Amino acid sequence: MNRSVIVRRLPVLDRPDAREIVISDIHGTLSLYRRLLAECGYRHRTDRLILAGDLVEKGPENLALLRYVMEQVKTGDVWCLMGNCDFTAKNVLFSYRLSFLKSVITSRRSLIMEMADSLGISPETMDMDAFCQQLRQAYLPELSFLADLPHVLVSPERIYAHAAIMNETDFGSDFREVMTTPFFLHTDQSFSRPVIVGHMPVSEYRSRTIDFQPVFDPARNIWSIDGGNVVKRSGQLNALLFQEGTVTTASVDALPRTTVIQSCRPGVQIPFAMSWNHREITIEDHAGSQTLVHSLWLRRSFWVPDAFLESGNVSEYTNYRMPVEQGEQVSVVLICQDQALIKKHSVLGWVETACLDMTGSGSWDTAS
Repeated sequence: MNRSVIVRRLPVLDRPDAREIVISDIHGTLSLYRRLLAECGYRHRTDRLILAGDLVEKGPENLALLRYVMEQVKTGDVWCLMGNCDFTAKNVLFSYRLSFLKSVITSRRSLIMEMADSLGISPETMDMDAFCQQLRQAYLPELSFLADLPHVLVSPERIYAHAAIMNETDFGSDFREVMTTPFFLHTDQSFSRPVIVGHMPVSEYRSRTIDFQPVFDPARNIWSIDGGNVVKRSGQLNALLFQEGTVTTASVDALPRTTVIQSCRPGVQIPFAMSWNHREITIEDHAGSQTLVHSLWLRRSFWVPDAFLESGNVSEYTNYRMPVEQGEQVSVVLICQDQALIKKHSVLGWVETACLDMTGSGSWDTAS
């Protein structure tokens, strides 16, 4: 298989009122994607839309999302990149690494499994070569669309990749580099033009609070915009909007919303957060529905609700107490007894449930 980095160059955006809107890591969430386009005020055939990889996999509407985007590409100024999750289409088309493909698509919500279910076939009960052959016969246009996507898009002003670029000349020697490099913001590269990537949820770059807003490193000229949609319980779908030298953001999530009915202003605090990449802990004690854990990364022990324990680790947990004002709208992530983990302006924090309108409490995710 040719492993070179495929690059496409975009024409100058010469419509005077046009914006360049960038969205990454949609992960098969068509309804959320359409909400975000509405939130951005996206104008078909006026704005340029760039989808920076991981269109599909892990979400509930993979095939519907893919077909929707294919129509957008036909009729508007819409450009897509290949993400590592989109590569499953190439596995099917070329019968490539089939044992790996089987392990991936049977362990999560998958575009390939949606296709297979529609045909009444399963990788668990048939030879993988025959499985892929049937998928190719039924879904060749959809699979080919994903397999033909480039790895890098270059405009006169900016560079787009799913995860990273290695340089501004050939962008990398292997497509895997630009699709899977982790922690691009932690490398030592800097660039003359802004480089916009997804792939790594931006919350993984934070240690004091958990924040899902896009991150910009001005010294290195890199934007990281993956809001953790689908892969994080409290994640969101982000958009970055460029217009005439200004940059704005927009976001949506699938969390239930409620209203603050009582203002709360916590005092001075020193918050901390546990990210997925630093989730290892040792358990020291347990009482009721809480566990005392010790984090070597944070160098401290703390009590955490059992709802945040998974396979002996802790992630997406913060002790931050969120200041709220009466009348504000917030997203509710989890209810733990008389405390609610909420998200406000893309940041997670705790507030007493007495401060929130809980009349729709039956719809909240509640810790056991």
